[in-house]
Amino acid sequence: MATTLSKIRENISARLAVIFIIMVMSLLWFFNHIDLFAAATLGLLATFLLFQMEVKYRRKQLKNKRKYVQAERRIEQEGIMSFRTHALNGLPSPTLLIDHNKRILFANDAAKDLLDDDLPGKDISLYLRQPKFIDAISKALDGTRDINDESFIRYTSNSERSFDVTIAPIKPDNSTQNHQATVFFYEVTSLLKTEQMRVDFVANASHELRTPLTSLMGFIETLQGPAKDDLEAHNRFLAIMQKEADRMVLLVDDLLSLSRIEMARYQPPETPASVEIIIGNAIDSIQKLAEKRGITLQTEFEPELPQAIIDTGQITQVLLNLLTNASKYADQNSTVHIIVRRSNGAYIEVTVRDEGPGISPEHLARLTERFYRVDTARSREMGGTGLGLAIVKHILLRHNSQLNIRSTVGEGTSFSFRLSIANPDTTGTGTGTGAGTGTGTGTGANDD
Repeated sequence: MATTLSKIRENISARLAVIFIIMVMSLLWFFNHIDLFAAATLGLLATFLLFQMEVKYRRKQLKNKRKYVQAERRIEQEGIMSFRTHALNGLPSPTLLIDHNKRILFANDAAKDLLDDDLPGKDISLYLRQPKFIDAISKALDGTRDINDESFIRYTSNSERSFDVTIAPIKPDNSTQNHQATVFFYEVTSLLKTEQMRVDFVANASHELRTPLTSLMGFIETLQGPAKDDLEAHNRFLAIMQKEADRMVLLVDDLLSLSRIEMARYQPPETPASVEIIIGNAIDSIQKLAEKRGITLQTEFEPELPQAIIDTGQITQVLLNLLTNASKYADQNSTVHIIVRRSNGAYIEVTVRDEGPGISPEHLARLTERFYRVDTARSREMGGTGLGLAIVKHILLRHNSQLNIRSTVGEGTSFSFRLSIANPDTTGTGTGTGAGTGTGTGTGANDD
């Protein structure tokens, strides 16, 4: 501001000086102290000086305006670059910008988390050492790699994260040469795991079906051949064949059930129901199996439990699976404790705790995997399919809940989950008797 005022005063002073000279010459000519030619000559000279000063002033104005515009443009560009930097840092996918010397110009936060905190200025070959990466980056920088080439290279980090890496050239405007390239990491870890799970599932399902089918075929050949006229062998083999056929039917039913549950995964239940009644019905269904092994199902309900928003059929299936596991695998003549209570004012928590041998810590994280068993031989002997806890997990996911498993070897196992209360402000009571869910299992998992 001060500089501007100084320039204005300078220009005004110069103009006043010229005007003063012209006035003095006019007075001298008027009083005949100078002739007309001399006055005209001095007047033209003064006018020329005034014109020259005006041109100089205009040029300064244009120069200052140009500087102002350039400064505004530079601020705008810096703002755009800052915005782009923030935008790239906000991307969840690691992204790098490489210059013509294969040095990293920019790395967003995700790239720093993946490779190194101090990436800018480093050579990209220090982090992507595979020849495929070096070759692709070289082609992108020298112009031999097409900008529309969408091929990618697989990269696996030290933490077993997998990425599809795309390297694309950046061509400046009106230029045939590439001076920079982008390296974009797209994470495919979950996709690869899902694909592997699908492959494993098909293999496991085929294996589970092949075993009883092989047994059936062997018994049929025996009955048609050597034991054709052996009535005692017929009765014995037919009983085994019936057991294997039942096992296949149960496996197919569980697979179909799991498929139906997954189809309704994002359709939450809307109907309120009494958890006590459902638990009571599940206990009635499983009572005989528990009595065969001397297991007592002991219930503990918090008074005045409200209703919960649930799918009655699916929660009944959860309870039957968990209680069946407890009845099969807990120690004989032991007690299964079924506890139902309110949690955080908005949920009903159901816990089943047994007094069995417990489950080793290395198995706990995998109990809900399909076909995973802690004791494969015992599980098959008991008639389990290896899908029970997988079904439980997916049903609870639909109910916006999860199965929490705690176990101590030699002391027992507890399973618990929560259900949303229909109306947290009311305390309606249930009328049924029975036991909450969550089943303690001794050594079996995923069986029914």
